[in-house]
Parts: sequence; structure tokens; C-alpha cells
Amino acid sequence: MTTTTDSALTNLLGKGSRLCIAGLNAATTQSVRNVLIELDIEPTPFRPGADGIVVSDTASEAERSELLAQGFSVFSVSELTRLARGADEERPAIAHSADSLRVLDVEIPLGSNSTPPDAERFRHLCLDRLFLTTARKAALAVQHGIPCMLEGETATAKTTAILWLAQLTRHHSVRVNLSGHTDTGELVGRYVPATTSAKGGAAWEFAEGYIPKALRHGWWVILDEVNLAESQVLERLNPVLEMPPTLVLTEHDGHRFGASGDTPVAADFRMFGTMNPSEYSGRATLSPAFRDRWGLWAHVPKPSEPELLDLLRHLVTGENPPFVWESVRWIPPRSPALYPQLANFPDLEPTLKAIASFHARISGAAGDNEAPASIGRVKRERYVFTRRTLLNAMRLLAAFSATASRLRGPASRALVEIYIQRLSDPADRSAAQSLLRATGLA
Repeated sequence: MTTTTDSALTNLLGKGSRLCIAGLNAATTQSVRNVLIELDIEPTPFRPGADGIVVSDTASEAERSELLAQGFSVFSVSELTRLARGADEERPAIAHSADSLRVLDVEIPLGSNSTPPDAERFRHLCLDRLFLTTARKAALAVQHGIPCMLEGETATAKTTAILWLAQLTRHHSVRVNLSGHTDTGELVGRYVPATTSAKGGAAWEFAEGYIPKALRHGWWVILDEVNLAESQVLERLNPVLEMPPTLVLTEHDGHRFGASGDTPVAADFRMFGTMNPSEYSGRATLSPAFRDRWGLWAHVPKPSEPELLDLLRHLVTGENPPFVWESVRWIPPRSPALYPQLANFPDLEPTLKAIASFHARISGAAGDNEAPASIGRVKRERYVFTRRTLLNAMRLLAAFSATASRLRGPASRALVEIYIQRLSDPADRSAAQSLLRATGLA
């Protein structure tokens, strides 16, 4: 393994930091020790005094959450490797041409949508490894015409990645939020009162749903929260998810979409789906037939603490972090900073690190669908802290810092307002205050 002296791991922890590497097998321990020593980070077998802990790639979410709640930064062996290693070559992460867009190693043609891009809509996005590899998966689906499902926890930018890609490539996209009340009429079409009365009284006309319109005009359809819809509604879409897609409007006059039908399917038509894990409350189990028709299926992970810190730095500086993926060092373009006024504070970097650490700790303490919670245990539904929570905290921090000379105080106020005051149980608030003190912000 090769390393670089300015690796992401060194930038995150700082030279001279200590990482506990107890509990790994002998070969892995030696490999990790060699990497840390080369980066001037001290490996230690002891947890007391360590800045973080390295766990095996098979460590459970419960184990990671428990360590985060105790105030440690947590890295799996593969995460540490990714943060530390170098690359064989360096390339721009995004490249535009007159008729195409490349995201990492996947290039797709531009569409014909003339609507100008909404620069403000995606200004908060950090074009990091997680986001761009998710967008690449969507681009791969576009390139080969394969239906694509993105599965992951809330606020992991599944839908946003598709919308961002659609905007950059000038394709018209339609986002359909599914629920238990969604019916086939919304997706395929239904009869509605006619806009003009026919002879003999009130008349009815057939209004096409999103799917026939998309097939006709070449739109991208994003089915959000797929596993909240009823199974019989989803099964109606099975022929649309075939390759090539087809649809017969049996709800109307039998109009056929497809190569041998009445209306050919537009070449730019694409289908995407997003869903939370099936363990989430209220989620339905998808049928094997429906699942099998999504040819590309990606699991989008939650951001780790280093990636949360990258997001915070991006909001202040506009910088998007370079990253190594598939032995290539990818360089994302710079974006406009959302809160450039924070850049001149002398304690900016330690404050951002403390905010990222607090978010990781309280998110871990709130548990997830696999790990038990240490806060919110008496609640019927667990607390959820996501990147949306973090973005709201940064919005308040920017406002609170207007008359401050240092960021520590405004940061503490913002975290209390956004995170701690949403906790209803006094014991939970006390535990969250302890997590805040552990970051040095309380």
C-alpha cells in the first residue's frame, strides 16, 4: 500500500494523533501499524488517550455506535486504507463537453431540456466520494438503459444524486413520492371530468399518468420511497421495467407503448427508484418479480465522520475533497461556498471537527435499525440525525456568528437548538449534553 503525507487521514486527525488498533488479527494489525507510522500517526493497543479506534470490516453497527457514543472516532480497516492510500493517476471527477457529461469513469450524452440549471438548488452539495459514486451508478443506468434502484437510509442523497445528474445533463426528470395512498391512476392514468361538456351532459376524459407521459416524451422517472406503496400498485409497473419497456393502457383504450405498439418509447426514457431499508417502520416487502426488474441496485451508505467534516469544510470554503476510487485520485470541481463569512474565524477548523464529531456521536447514540439506542430508548420511534440536521445547524451557526469573534460559542448554541432541544426526555438531553462536552463545545 502506498501512502501520501497529505492523506485525508492525516488531515482529519493531524500528525501525532493516536489510533487504537486492538482486536485485529496479527497480519492486519501489522499492515495498519505500517500505514499509521508512515503517516506520523501513533498506533496504540490502548483505548485511553486514543483519538480514534480501528475496527475490522466485519464490525457490527452496534459496536461502531457504542464506540461513537463513547467519544471515539471509528474507522474500519477499509476506510482507513481508503483515507491513507495514494493513487496510480489523477483525473477530474466531472468533465463537460459539447454533447456529453462524464461522472468519474461513466460518460452519458446530454438531453434536450432547455430549462436553465437551478444553481441554488444544489449549492449545499459536497461532491465527495459518496455522492459522486452514487451519481455514477445513476449515470451507468442511463448509459445502458437499465432501471436503477438506490437503497439507503434517509438523507443519504439518493434522490438528490439523480436530480443533480438530470439537471447537469439537461434531461427532464419527474419525482413521484409514493405512499400507501398511491394508486395506479396516479402512475398510469385515470378518467377525470372533461374540461368541456359533451353532448348529453357531463363528459369524462382519460388523463395520462406520469409513466405514459414519460414514455412518450423521454423523461426520467424517479419513484421515491418505493417500499411505501402497495404491492399491487408496484406490480402494474413491471412491463415498464422490462428491457425494452412496454405499457398497454388497459385502464383506457388499450393504447400500446413500445417498439411494436402505437407509440414508440422515447430514447431518453429512464426509470429510477429510491427506498429506505425494509427494516424501517411501515415499509413493505417487495415481490421477487418487482425486485428482479431493477437491473442495477446500489446500497448507499451513511456518511462517516470524515465525510461529515468534508461537508462542513465545503459549506465554508466551497472546496470539494479529492478522493481515491478504483486506484484513481479524482479531483472534483470547486463550488460556491454557502457560508464564506465563517472562513476568517481563527478557530474554524477545530470547531468544524467538533461539530462533525458531535453529529457522529449523537447519531450513533440514537441507534439505527441494527444497533440499540442509548438515547431515546423509551420512545416508540428513534431519534434521527442526518445531514439535513447538520445543514440546519450550520445555517444557525452562520446566523449566530454574525457578531462573534470566535465560533465555539455560536456553534454550541446552534447544536443545542437543533439537536438537544428536540430531545423530549430529560435523561436524553443530559446524555446529549455530555456528548457535547466531550467535543469541547459545551
